[in-house]
Amino acid sequence: MNNEPVIKIPIEGVLDLHTFHPRDLPSLLTEYLTACREDKIYSVRIIHGKGTGLQKQRVRGLLQKNPIVESYSDAGHDEGGWGATIVKLKRDSDFTSPAWAQCLESGAKAMGASLTRSQIARFAIHATELMAWNQTVNLTAITDPTELAVKQVLDTLPLAPLAPETSRVLDIGSGGGFPGIPLKILRPDLHVTLIDGVRKKVSFQKHVIGTLGLEDIEAHHIRAEELGRQRDLEAKLFNVIVSKALSKIDRFLEIGIPLLRRPGMIIAMKGGSVEAELEAARPRIEAEGLSVNVRRYRLPYLDIERCLVVMSDAGGNQT
Repeated sequence: MNNEPVIKIPIEGVLDLHTFHPRDLPSLLTEYLTACREDKIYSVRIIHGKGTGLQKQRVRGLLQKNPIVESYSDAGHDEGGWGATIVKLKRDSDFTSPAWAQCLESGAKAMGASLTRSQIARFAIHATELMAWNQTVNLTAITDPTELAVKQVLDTLPLAPLAPETSRVLDIGSGGGFPGIPLKILRPDLHVTLIDGVRKKVSFQKHVIGTLGLEDIEAHHIRAEELGRQRDLEAKLFNVIVSKALSKIDRFLEIGIPLLRRPGMIIAMKGGSVEAELEAARPRIEAEGLSVNVRRYRLPYLDIERCLVVMSDAGGNQT
């Protein structure tokens, strides 16, 4: 069998289809775009001509099915206009590179923390599997390696010191395993439970847990409301309940309080502005006798303000 590409053309980021036979189009596009990506060319211009528009429709149909295509759009007037399409390719994410490790190490240091090589290696495996599964399962909209390092891994650092030793921690709506899996990597002593209402996301969580060989961490396909109605709930209550941008604070309290072992804490991971949400949740906070401590911090590199809203019955600074 001949494994050579059907068409050999220079990799310059511009593909003119006029001189090729229509039957070669599917293999040609796949081979050319793949070669561009391997040469770290992520913006490609495909010239298909105006004509009746049938060639353009066929090209876009093939682009839509190609997993390495991030987006495509009409070319500008000086780039071919309606007769050409600009294709943006997904960038390779090498989470095992020294650059990614340095991003985590320096970012953690800027936040007053430190990471071991073992922890960074495990974060890399989680990120690699996340990107692989994200091709078919909607796990995250964050695909840029730096953004992933900052918004998903480094964002967990301020959370790690808050849980008492050997606490039972519940991560509600864990999605791609955040913050529960990084938290377990940072705090091996914790007993962590991840729950999510989407079965495919839970399958991913279980896959990563197994791949990393983590112990005392489990993932379940169940909603928090259903978990709160289980008969043996008393034996399953959690010392710490956390969620990342799951819902507004009042709703988070509504579903979290029945699952909380008292004294304990509920932690909402939020952006910089939480005043309106806290005001709306004030009646429930006061009714439960909880104190509120808002811990603010900034994420490095991206300079994003974040905060942890810690609601507990073990004291704290009222806001």
